[in-house]
Amino acid sequence: MIQNSFPSPPDTSTPEGPILEHGLNLIFRDGVKGFTVETLAKDLAMSKKTIYKFFPSKEVLLGRIFQYISIIIATKFQSILKLDINPLDKFETAIDEIVKTINRVSISRVGELKVRYPHIWREIEEFRLARREDFLTIFKEAQDQGYVREKVDLELASIIFMQTVNDIFQPEFFLKHDIGVKETMLTYREFFLRGIITQKGLKHIEEKI
Repeated sequence: MIQNSFPSPPDTSTPEGPILEHGLNLIFRDGVKGFTVETLAKDLAMSKKTIYKFFPSKEVLLGRIFQYISIIIATKFQSILKLDINPLDKFETAIDEIVKTINRVSISRVGELKVRYPHIWREIEEFRLARREDFLTIFKEAQDQGYVREKVDLELASIIFMQTVNDIFQPEFFLKHDIGVKETMLTYREFFLRGIITQKGLKHIEEKI
């Protein structure tokens, strides 16, 4: 089931907080395959027993770590929605946030997660699809201000936008074509946006180039 909302930002002052935070850093550095509870425990100067007290297995820990970063990203998206800027700039900022997060880990290491823990990967895909509501909010605001064409079905546009992201942004796609995630995402953002905006919207984005 797709989650449309998440709790408030994670509290790193709790005993679990530092474990999740450093665990995430280790995954970004070493990938899922290279991630070990032993390294995590050593870096945090705590016993493996203490970590297993909060997270009964490595698989449970990994699931919580990816939930942790999902909460962080969802919170950042909510902050972007509240910015007092042009809605087209909100759209670009949201994409930049996605790109910044993805670029912290190699695509081959993302592939390790999909192969080894498919249920966690499915949760990530559900999380991405849930961002449809965030982009729909941005599209509606842009349409109200005359930047998106009135005849565009925004519900459908937001579904197509996020479903395409989910379908294309798979590890095997990038490995097969030997292309970068950042370049692909920014290119997709460019031609999708130009397909729905008005002349007013086009003027705004071209003035920034």
